[in-house]
Amino acid sequence: MIIDWQILDMDSREFVERYWQQKPCVLRNAIPDFESIISPEELAGLACEEDVHGRLVIEKGGELPWQLHYGPFHEQDFLNLPESHYSLLVSECEKWIPELADLADQFRFIPDWRFDDLMISYAPTGGSVGAHVNQYDVFLLQAMGSRRWQYNESHTPDAPVIEGLELAILRDFTPDQEVALTPGDILYLPPGLAHHGVALEPCMTYSIGFRAPTAANALESFALECEYNAVEAAGYRDRELELDRHPAEITDTEIERFRTIAAELLDKSPDLWRHAIGKMLSDSAVAVPDETDGQPLCASDLQAHAWFRHPETRLFYHQSAELIEVYYNACLHELPPRPELLEQLRKLCENREWSVELMRESIAVEPLDVLLLELASKHAILPVDE
Repeated sequence: MIIDWQILDMDSREFVERYWQQKPCVLRNAIPDFESIISPEELAGLACEEDVHGRLVIEKGGELPWQLHYGPFHEQDFLNLPESHYSLLVSECEKWIPELADLADQFRFIPDWRFDDLMISYAPTGGSVGAHVNQYDVFLLQAMGSRRWQYNESHTPDAPVIEGLELAILRDFTPDQEVALTPGDILYLPPGLAHHGVALEPCMTYSIGFRAPTAANALESFALECEYNAVEAAGYRDRELELDRHPAEITDTEIERFRTIAAELLDKSPDLWRHAIGKMLSDSAVAVPDETDGQPLCASDLQAHAWFRHPETRLFYHQSAELIEVYYNACLHELPPRPELLEQLRKLCENREWSVELMRESIAVEPLDVLLLELASKHAILPVDE
């Protein structure tokens, strides 16, 4: 199915300068004559599939207020729902509906590694997931019906939530902005803003979210990279042992010693940081096959048909004067820094499906053929006929 997802009247440079991670933005009729490519019934069917991440939020009519249920669901689960005040949310829909990946491509002025997923939600009249705060950027595209969004234009730090719930719903919410979206409208919300969406009629919303890894994520990945490379780290030393203290006490001096040796470790080679960040950002759920499974591939196998990136595959690169480092699914492959090789690599990164012609062009650029064989052997790319 070929769909024109082009977002009208959106200047990416102006948007980044004025709104990105700064303040909300409403884009009216951003995609004219918009119609959802999936119906509520089809969304419910998708939520019944084994590997699909689905959730049901029941505000009223359940055993308790704001009940949260996880999929996969069964038909009876939907037959037992109340008439109103519930929401069905299905994450990572772009992995199951290729046309939605094309929609996400409209936001590629944002780096690929920032993209998280495209979630679709359905709610009957009154349906909601409560007032809450996200720690990521999101574009909320109204796909069917109408939804009222209330939100704040300033950050809501450490806002208290209702205790005893699985959902982080704000205990108090006083919005300063309100807008009703109809099909084709988009509301952009940066991280940290309290917001609340309520269905004014049966409606569907596409949420295109962009992740923001934390400092803790980066430190964890760096520690793993140090361990992987058997980096020698300084051990604790206390030559000037403190004697005027209780033996059970942990002193400020001891804590400072640990902080110092940890800081020294963080100052290790920049290569460690590049690999730590590259592997963290490209990490995915693609299962690496057992090396003993199947027959070894050769270049002729790659040229036999078109290939496509596994829906979970993340493929990025870092370039320097010395080499090109390709990161995919938390793996690293190094290439020489040749212009023609970089140009071809970029083509591969830009496309999810790699035609026979593109494969042949890429294989002809040595040593890109080695990378392609590696991607295929690790199921990062798959033959189109699969």
